[in-house]
Amino acid sequence: MLVVITIIGLMIGAIVLATGVVGRDHLLEDEANRFTARLGIARERAEIEARPYGAIVRRDEYRFATFDFDRMTWVDSDDTELKRHALPAGVELKLLLEGREVVLRDKIEVPQIGVGSDGEFTAFEVRLARSGDPATENVAPDVDGGLRRTGPGTSSSGKTQP
Repeated sequence: MLVVITIIGLMIGAIVLATGVVGRDHLLEDEANRFTARLGIARERAEIEARPYGAIVRRDEYRFATFDFDRMTWVDSDDTELKRHALPAGVELKLLLEGREVVLRDKIEVPQIGVGSDGEFTAFEVRLARSGDPATENVAPDVDGGLRRTGPGTSSSGKTQP
């Protein structure tokens, strides 16, 4: 009888872990951390190079661009840390600018999120979520010039310092 109870307990534990009922969604947390880190790198590059950077956001990917003053146009960043990143299957990105959701189109070539040469971000909020799941990981600039994250996987402060 003890063996049967142990086997049932192990099976229930495996099912709970497999369905994600317990614990955080580490995939969303990792993607939010990655996006936050890359925005921080773009801010550093913008300040060092004294030129604007920006993030071009689509529903399932994002990439970074710099402004080329000679050609007066945005060009994809050649920095390996700011290369195009496709989101994992089932993870979607939503973008809000000044509190309004932006329709993300596939052919957009101009950054929606800007980082000035002074390191200041435009007002934005990025929400990462799994399809059909209401839980989100959010990234937005804070009042101190850094980035803040909110969502299930965030610490109590949720801040990323500049």
